[in-house]
Amino acid sequence: MSKRQGEAKAKMKNDATGDDIVKEKHVEELPEAEGANSEEVEREETDHERFQELNQRYLRVCADFDNYRRRTRQDQAVSYEEGIMETVRALMPVIDSLDSAIKASQQWQTDEAREITEGIVLIGQQLDEAFRKLGVVEIEGVGSQFDPNVHEVVLHTEEEGEPENTVTEVFRKGYKKGDRVIRHSMVKVVN
Repeated sequence: MSKRQGEAKAKMKNDATGDDIVKEKHVEELPEAEGANSEEVEREETDHERFQELNQRYLRVCADFDNYRRRTRQDQAVSYEEGIMETVRALMPVIDSLDSAIKASQQWQTDEAREITEGIVLIGQQLDEAFRKLGVVEIEGVGSQFDPNVHEVVLHTEEEGEPENTVTEVFRKGYKKGDRVIRHSMVKVVN
């Protein structure tokens, strides 16, 4: 028999008090193990609840960020559209001057004057093309039906052979971008 085995047998032969101590140790260890398990279970439950709470907060933050990103895109689109409209409004006097120059230059008879007129017309066409690329279009003019949403009546007239509420002359061009009017057309309408 080895030395360890002998010591183990000697411990087993101890008197009743010694056995009680060993039993108590064994009994005491068992509740501690159960207490440790219950603490561990409580800790796991607490950790799980904490995880659920953090997960919910994470999902809310993700949703808030998605909403923020969507609102930012919308705000940028609106700002872009407003910027275009403000730029076009600022160019309206230039457009009016070009139109006046074209109308006045049509009366000139010299070759030199016609060349200048052609240049002015080309500038106007380039400006119209640039507006089209930006989505800005001229409001329908002569021959169209009067629309109070896009036309501003300056003069009413009665003419034979013209249908009622028809635009017969445009005094100032109007422009719109999509459904939004940048500037109303000033027109003459048949009553």
